Amino acid sequence: MRIQRSAQFSFTVREFAGSLGDLGTLLPLLVGLIVFNGISAGPALTLIGLSYIATGVYYRIPVPVQPLKAAAMIAIATGATSGQIRAAALWMAAIMLILAATRLADKLNSVFPRVLIHGIQAGLGLMMIRSGLKFIASYPKCLGDVVSGVNASHSHAGLLPSTADFGSALLLLVLPQIPLTIGNAVIATRDCAVRYFGPAGERVTANRLSATIGIGNLAAGLFGGMPMCHGAGGMTAHYHFGARTGAAGVMIGSLFLVLGLGAGRWAPGLLPAIPAWALGAPLAYAGVRHVMLARKSFESLAGAAVVVSMAAATLLGSSLLVALAVGLAAKVVIHGCMALRRVGPESSSG
Repeated sequence: MRIQRSAQFSFTVREFAGSLGDLGTLLPLLVGLIVFNGISAGPALTLIGLSYIATGVYYRIPVPVQPLKAAAMIAIATGATSGQIRAAALWMAAIMLILAATRLADKLNSVFPRVLIHGIQAGLGLMMIRSGLKFIASYPKCLGDVVSGVNASHSHAGLLPSTADFGSALLLLVLPQIPLTIGNAVIATRDCAVRYFGPAGERVTANRLSATIGIGNLAAGLFGGMPMCHGAGGMTAHYHFGARTGAAGVMIGSLFLVLGLGAGRWAPGLLPAIPAWALGAPLAYAGVRHVMLARKSFESLAGAAVVVSMAAATLLGSSLLVALAVGLAAKVVIHGCMALRRVGPESSSG
């Protein structure tokens, strides 16, 4: 793997192409939240733009801005209200800012087994491949409902979540999201940053990622944007499509900012015009590259068993939370069996 050691900004065509690498993850969920859940397109696009610019300038390497994937998928599937979505963003803001302020995120990063990170990366990569192929096959090229979804969302803009919204959002959206955010958006993203960018990636610490996720969600909860996180899959997509510096975040962020501030009412109408393959193919390709991040664990039979079990659990259950539990169980069982095998010969020889 070629490691990028420079953190200088580079405003080039290649950098811009790399900045678009994660749209296959971002746009489908963003459109779904606008259409089916009534979040306001203007604030959502604007806050995505500001978040991308801020992360590009702050980290100086391409750190992605993504939806809270588990929360977004559940919200779309269950028809969660915009109030519940904003409440979920505020919950995540509080949790991630506490992790950053107490420096607990860095402590979790130091003790989290790398084989479990590789299992998360492999499982997420397979989900990305499957989603990319499914997106190409089934995503409609024209979503007339986007416009009505945008118009409906304006009636909810400016309303703070109710107490009921906070209660239901915690159970429905936040609890399934927390392990994914810590495992993928913080720990695995930190791992990718160091592997891809070497010394330049050292700036991307677990505490800093937790802080920027917390700040981004605070803004989303207060102003009605898309609940956000970072993500190892998004960093893989940006990197393998050519992004090497924070300029990628500044460029894609500026594009979203222009759409959000200058064309909040008509920009979402442009999203369905994007060909399905233009979103699905990069998502699938990034998924392949993401699975490859787990190859180091395949150097041992025990590591391979844990990663394969987590990947299988992810595909069968479409849940990284379940996959993490399966990986922990597999790790305990495998190490227990290895310990028994070591003890066996010693006891017999005695």
